[in-house]
Amino acid sequence: MTNHLIDFHHLTKHLNQLISQDYLAFSITENPVFRIVNERSFTQIVYVIQQYSIFPKELVSFTELARQKALTAGWNSVVEELTENIAEEMGSTTQGVSHYRLLAEGLEEGLGVPVKNTMPSIATSKLLTTVQLIFEQQLLYVLGATYAIEATAIPELTLIMQLVECLLEDAMPTNLHYFFSKHLNEWELEHEAGLRTSVAEYIRPEQFEEFTTGFRQMIDAMEVWWQELAQEAIVFEVDFSPAIAQKY
Repeated sequence: MTNHLIDFHHLTKHLNQLISQDYLAFSITENPVFRIVNERSFTQIVYVIQQYSIFPKELVSFTELARQKALTAGWNSVVEELTENIAEEMGSTTQGVSHYRLLAEGLEEGLGVPVKNTMPSIATSKLLTTVQLIFEQQLLYVLGATYAIEATAIPELTLIMQLVECLLEDAMPTNLHYFFSKHLNEWELEHEAGLRTSVAEYIRPEQFEEFTTGFRQMIDAMEVWWQELAQEAIVFEVDFSPAIAQKY
């Protein structure tokens, strides 16, 4: 293994450590929503889950922006990796059922609330605008942000799964259990490793700073989003639907 590959391996290892050391959003004990979960109603926690569902729905379009930039740069291994990831997200290994549909329909079945037509809150709209601006930057910056999304996927999905389990009291629909199991034990591990390996073929040490900046900008945006979602949940009020009322 050449020196720059070793250096990049050390860089990504360091960046992964930052997720747990410097950011509260990805910690079960310190996540802003988890800190208030015992004080919130069913509908307030559902509100957070509904808002979260919007982010994976939009990820395919952001990944496509990264893929197009890699294609322009001739980073073919990165293009191949992102192409496969997009295809998988859209259902290439799940009989044409997208990962978002697995999540949304599983949540709708289990929680008895609408998910697919959830409108972005102020916090979520702000996140999506920020991510759009991030993905309009140069390739290395964008790949750093893309890697951040992959590197945080497991801790973030673990948080969501535990929120869902708290609400459903372990009565999770089969398709939702499949969604979490495959992401946490297979898909996200493969995506993180595949992206890291493919980027390593091209990136050079003088480009590490730009990659790191994109990574941290993405994590910073997600950290703020979770903080603001917690605040929105606290003030969230809605008329209980019959489906929600049945959960009490």
